[in-house]
Amino acid sequence: MAGISTMLLDIFQYFNIEYMIVLFKDTVGVTTGLVFVACLGIWWLMKKPRGIPPGPRFTLPILGDMLSLRGEEDLRVVARQLRKEYGDICSAYFGSKLFIFLNSYDVIKDALVKNGDIFSNRPILFWLDLVTQRKGIILSEGQPWKEQRKFAMETLREFGFGRTILEDKIHEEIEHFIEVISEENGGKFDMRRLCEKGVSNIISSMVYGKRFEYDDPVFTGFLDELESLSKKIGYGSVLNVFPFLRFLPGDMFNYQSVLNNLDYIRNKVILPSINEHMKNFDENHVDDYISSYIREMKKVSKTGQPSYLNEDQLAASIFDLIIAGTDTTSTIILWTILYFLHHPNIQAKCYKEIQDVVGSGRLPSMKDKPSLPYVEAVILEVLRRANIAMTVLPHAVSEDTSFHGYRFPKDAIIIPNADAVLTDDKIWGDADVFRPERFIDSDGQIIKIDELIPFSIGRRVCLGESLAKMELFLFVTTLVQRFEFKPVDADNLPTLQGAVGVIHAPAKYQVRAVPR
Repeated sequence: MAGISTMLLDIFQYFNIEYMIVLFKDTVGVTTGLVFVACLGIWWLMKKPRGIPPGPRFTLPILGDMLSLRGEEDLRVVARQLRKEYGDICSAYFGSKLFIFLNSYDVIKDALVKNGDIFSNRPILFWLDLVTQRKGIILSEGQPWKEQRKFAMETLREFGFGRTILEDKIHEEIEHFIEVISEENGGKFDMRRLCEKGVSNIISSMVYGKRFEYDDPVFTGFLDELESLSKKIGYGSVLNVFPFLRFLPGDMFNYQSVLNNLDYIRNKVILPSINEHMKNFDENHVDDYISSYIREMKKVSKTGQPSYLNEDQLAASIFDLIIAGTDTTSTIILWTILYFLHHPNIQAKCYKEIQDVVGSGRLPSMKDKPSLPYVEAVILEVLRRANIAMTVLPHAVSEDTSFHGYRFPKDAIIIPNADAVLTDDKIWGDADVFRPERFIDSDGQIIKIDELIPFSIGRRVCLGESLAKMELFLFVTTLVQRFEFKPVDADNLPTLQGAVGVIHAPAKYQVRAVPR
């Protein structure tokens, strides 16, 4: 640019055009100044805070690093790409939001366990705030979260969480479940909705005090809305980065549609149940979560002490419990059946072990678990390979924090990347291979591997982990005991490629359950 300017000045001077010389000098000065200011502004917009974990260098204003990350929708793929280039702690900008990825077990444990006081917050994200309004058990924080979680843990433990008294409730539901499957007479069918109904009824019996018939229109409607909600939030995740896009015509990012889903779940399912419990409340007959919560609210109200136990928090907690207690376990059951289709020899080995220990005259029980190590190993391997949470729910730090030599700003979105741990060849050797034997030692006993963290770790560990493990064992053992699962077309097996959404679910598939 300097060379061209000099050449033009020489031409003007040769023709003695003094006015043009003055005008050109002024124009060049103004233009140079504007270019300088523009460059300075772009540099300032692209400038990253000092000390944050490494990540893509060329960060654009507004878009952040999204172009350099190739527009991937699957956050696992993005995290793998970043880890490969930048290591176990790295970062990227999605729009103006800073995401920090924790990509190894040691780093995740250091953050969520050893520094749990600092790393237990939840970040500000559009969908999280819209869906939960920062209430309830899973996505609230601070004192409200501590109070809701403490009450939930104590109450659910009272109703059998983690204890064998819950087994009768699960067995009761399994009887209904296998009866419906038997009615298919070995024909092809889709197990997805049936699994959701069976699993949801278990947590529903604890929360509402009753189970639903499988053809109940309200129950079916709730599961329809829940499935729709999960898909839409997954496909509309761009609103977490650019929330203003929800105002575009046509609801292309599902904002209004999600509001309709939430409205149905709240007003057709949750609130009517709360109102019914309030109307018929009897403190001498408290046998479900809602009644227990109402009793505690009344008790606290009499003391006059400040409390976050209120009807809004109750509604949000019910939402958390029912959704977490439905989607996760039912999805793992679907993955287990899908892996059986791909590995019939593993299904046959599970059946033989169950026959040797339990036989066919009674339902498998939790007392049988120590004697069924191969079945347990299969479930553990499904939890590892399916990794339905993909990445643990996002965390945030309570204040600007120094961690492993990097600066973690308070407003950063921290992703404890469970996928990086569950697919790490350094831990598992052949992480891409479905091999249950990795969890069995030379004596035929289950090996406890700390790096198996599908339920997360630390203070935000999944509240329903013990229930989920009990459900999975009892459902899977009973299903294998009663049915042989076969593909509809042995030459065209359903894909193991999961679908993008709030959780990592298998694509819809049909199966044949042949009675044994």
